[in-house]
Amino acid sequence: MLSSWKKKSIVSQFNKRKKNELQIINKNFYHIILKAVEINKKTNGKLDITVGSLINIWGFGNKAKPTRYPSIKKIKKNISFSGIQHLKIIKNNCKTYLKKDINGIEINLSTLGEGFATDHLSYILKKIGIKNYTISVGGAVLVKTEKNREESKIIAIQKPTDQKQSVHLLIHLKNNAISTAGTYRNYYYLKGKRISHLIDPSTGKPVAHNLVSVSVISSSALDADSWDTGLLIMGFKKAKKLILKEQLAVCLITKKKNTFLTWISPQFEKFLVQ
Repeated sequence: MLSSWKKKSIVSQFNKRKKNELQIINKNFYHIILKAVEINKKTNGKLDITVGSLINIWGFGNKAKPTRYPSIKKIKKNISFSGIQHLKIIKNNCKTYLKKDINGIEINLSTLGEGFATDHLSYILKKIGIKNYTISVGGAVLVKTEKNREESKIIAIQKPTDQKQSVHLLIHLKNNAISTAGTYRNYYYLKGKRISHLIDPSTGKPVAHNLVSVSVISSSALDADSWDTGLLIMGFKKAKKLILKEQLAVCLITKKKNTFLTWISPQFEKFLVQ
């Protein structure tokens, strides 16, 4: 459903459509679009699912990695093919449709996919009567326990390095979800420069600031997964300001030379393992 690689997925079908052509979407897809629109507004456009063409030219979509930097002209052209305001949801005869109002819009839901998959698996387990479980999909983790149980699960937040087993800090979760976005997770080198998979919609370029990891705790994995990417693209100062305004449970990790600096919101502190 969410894959931009599978030809028959809703995403791929929508991306092939021209402006004003209707793409029927299911309830889950509709829910994802609404969440993306919500967080897009709150992050001032930094979480943008319509940057599919920009992701492609930087080699993180369905095209090969470039051997040289995309030209300014090419970047500007693909920026013009983005903007969540160009997505329109239409309801008609108990069916829901998605359309674009300009040609060239391509959506990419990879930034929300792990969170959605985690919540969807949780829904399935709950439906068959399983009440205690931990689900991990990529950077998203969800823990569910019965209300009368006191124990929580200990979850590790990875140090933002290439060493996957390196632990930065520990938290405990009980009926919560956490999602982590990081510039260290998916990247390549181009002419000696590290290229991150996270694209800033306003510049059309991969983020290059010192905020390298964002972990968000929320009641749902989709919500946490939506916030972490948008906050990371914003950069430390703007992200911190928004986190305090929205009273979010977030851990920000910045890198200064070879040192990692950690900032934790008041709402996140209660989850720390002392």
